[in-house]
Amino acid sequence: MLSKSKYFPEQVVDHSLVARLQRSDTIRCIKTCQPNDVACVLDPTHSVSHTFISLPTFREFTGPEEIVFLRTTVPAYGTYHLGSYDVKFDILEGNVENAFDIMKRVESGMYVGVVRQVKPLIGPLSTVLKLSMRNLSNQGDSGQNIINVHVYVSEFWF
Repeated sequence: MLSKSKYFPEQVVDHSLVARLQRSDTIRCIKTCQPNDVACVLDPTHSVSHTFISLPTFREFTGPEEIVFLRTTVPAYGTYHLGSYDVKFDILEGNVENAFDIMKRVESGMYVGVVRQVKPLIGPLSTVLKLSMRNLSNQGDSGQNIINVHVYVSEFWF
């Protein structure tokens, strides 16, 4: 259940939300800091998202399967008045049997993180992949977004 925090201010928490989620829904919470809350301001995390995906047990695993796309608004070849920007994608937690990886590529001139299943998993199984999308500049880290991908692997191949 969602609780009150800097990502879930009480006035925006809808405790009935869980019952209304569709299987493709994403919940995204954006940080808002109270005045004079130094710890909140210094926390590099800008948003926390939760998304959900169901996968079959692959009977014949022939190679990596792209399962999640993390789209950014950062131009791959752009520069800003403060210098160049980049994005770094990482899997922080939940990588059961090292079955997943994350790659960075460019699509339509923007950086995209692509989460791939690189090893077969036998269901039933569930895990939460905790992903980090860090914004980098020549000034250092300028913040991050956390994406929690709730992965459910069915025991069936269909």
